[in-house]
Order: sequence, then C-alpha cells, then structure tokens
Amino acid sequence: MNHAVEVIDQTAGRFPRKPAAELVAAVLAAERVGGSIVVAFVEESTIKDLNARYREAAESTDVLSFRHADEDADWPEPGFEEEAELVGAEEPELGEIVVCPSVVRGYADEEGRAPSWQLGWTLIHGTLHLIGYDHEQDEGQMRAREQALLDELASLMPTGLFPDEAEGSSEG
Repeated sequence: MNHAVEVIDQTAGRFPRKPAAELVAAVLAAERVGGSIVVAFVEESTIKDLNARYREAAESTDVLSFRHADEDADWPEPGFEEEAELVGAEEPELGEIVVCPSVVRGYADEEGRAPSWQLGWTLIHGTLHLIGYDHEQDEGQMRAREQALLDELASLMPTGLFPDEAEGSSEG
C-alpha cells in the first residue's frame, strides 16, 4: 500500500515539509489506507476565507479537511505542485488538509503545549477526517484513535518548527 503526501507552504514561516509529510504518511500506514494527500500551510486570512466559504463559519480555524470522497464538494484545488515535496508514489487522491500554523500556535498556547506537538496533533486530526472519521458524528471513536496514534507515532511528532520554539520540545 502506497502513501503519497505533498506539502505546500504558503506562509512566511517556511515550515519544513518533510516532517509533516512523514507524519501524515505514517497515519495512513497505521490506518492501512493507501492514497495521496495534499497538506497546505496557509495564512490566517486564507483559512478564515475557506472556513466561511465551506463551513459557513466566519472565523479562523486550525485545520480544514477536504475529502475527495465527498463527490458533491466544490473545494479548492491547490495548484502549487511546483512547490510541493512528494513522499510516496502515485495513488488515489484522498483529499487536502489545510492548516493555519498561526491558529495552531494559538491553540498550543491555550493548551500549554509545544506548538510543534500541536501541529502534529492537527495533522493527525486532519488525516483521520480524510479517511472517514468524524468527531462531530461518532461516539468518541475519532478522539480515541487520535490518542492512540499520538502514542504510536510519538517519534514522528515534529519538533522545533516554530521560530521561538526550542528544538526537541515535546508535548509540554
């Protein structure tokens, strides 16, 4: 089973793409799902616009997941393949995860967690949505699976990605 992950960074932060791609691919492997995913890091204005357009919520959010399995979805195509780093091989498209690092950072501060750890959780969360989990509809299965993956993939959790974050900082 192959897993392909493209990571696009449209932020001024210039996040390293490889750790994000490896974590998302590891989630797919752990879930025994083959396919390709695009991860896009965007600025807060972009995610706020997407959240308003696709979820009718006029506020910023940390992550949005757009599933290809949702056939009637009218969701954005990234169109930035020349900037993407590909990990894996050609597979069926599962969808796109759009992440706003500045909102992730705010949530990390609120929760007292390392921002990079929070980013890792966000990527796991978004990936699970793409493969069919839905915490708004289930009875806790998605949250339980997130926790299991956090434990299982702890060695792949990104560290030191935010400018003022010490390299190697963890959950906090």
